[in-house]
Amino acid sequence: MGIYRLWVGGRQVSMMNVRRVWKYAVALCLIGVIRVDAQAQYLKVMTFNIWHGGRETGEEEGPLRVVDVIRDAGADIVAMQEAYGSGERIADELGYHLYLRSSNLSIMSRYPVVDTLQAHSAFNSGAVTIDVNGQHVVVACNWLNYPFDYWDMLEKGQPVDSAGWQRQFQGEKNTGILREIINVLQPAIANAEHVPVIICGDFNSGSHLDWVPETRHLNEGYVMPFPATLLMEKHGFIDSFREVHPDPLAVRGITWSPAFPNAFQDRIDYIFYRGSVLKAMDSETIDTHPVKYPSDHAAVLTTFKIQKRI
Repeated sequence: MGIYRLWVGGRQVSMMNVRRVWKYAVALCLIGVIRVDAQAQYLKVMTFNIWHGGRETGEEEGPLRVVDVIRDAGADIVAMQEAYGSGERIADELGYHLYLRSSNLSIMSRYPVVDTLQAHSAFNSGAVTIDVNGQHVVVACNWLNYPFDYWDMLEKGQPVDSAGWQRQFQGEKNTGILREIINVLQPAIANAEHVPVIICGDFNSGSHLDWVPETRHLNEGYVMPFPATLLMEKHGFIDSFREVHPDPLAVRGITWSPAFPNAFQDRIDYIFYRGSVLKAMDSETIDTHPVKYPSDHAAVLTTFKIQKRI
């Protein structure tokens, strides 16, 4: 075998075995990758319906268990639904900035809230701009009504009119609210390539990405193009959980309901985003606590990488 020569740092390195050259080159590449990745910034965003202020598992202990879930997950930003008087206490325990939108909605953040945006009705939507070490990010927290309890119907084996079901979800109690939210946020959405937009919340609706022919056997035989998630997709938003876990059979991501294991199980809580400044790197559901999980919804946590803009 011939002699291979490698110049490193101005010095010639002679090696009799090409494998040793390859290992050396790979090692240098790995060092470079580690150094580059160490400079990257990550942002953990959570959406969490805490169930009547988190107090269903104890007036005092429940909200503190919510704090535990958030702190243990390392969430930097939390879009909270059903805060009901606990938002301020939870934010204080975490030492986070707080935007208290209504009795229902709160947004809390490790990073400063620098602006509030015009939003739809206070009970259903709120939005802020957060300064993440110089990169502004818009975060909206939503709660949508459900027009009827399809989970209960499926639990009881009641037949569902798919077309009628879709029409009802298109109406003012669910997708109609979301349509108004998107309309109001349109200026921010139009600027998402510069200031990314994250829309979180309890949508009280399944996803068209989950209710597909491959999962028909898990959804009582139904395939449903849920209009709320389709609307988000139409406006260029990415479902961060399904981006990371594209196969709904392999990873279901159930958020309803850890408190009622015999209830019909569905994914109804989401973190959507738009804007190439962000890239979803990981996403998970959280539904455990060392003592007792405090909510009837699983929390969703997505880890974003903040892309360096050149």
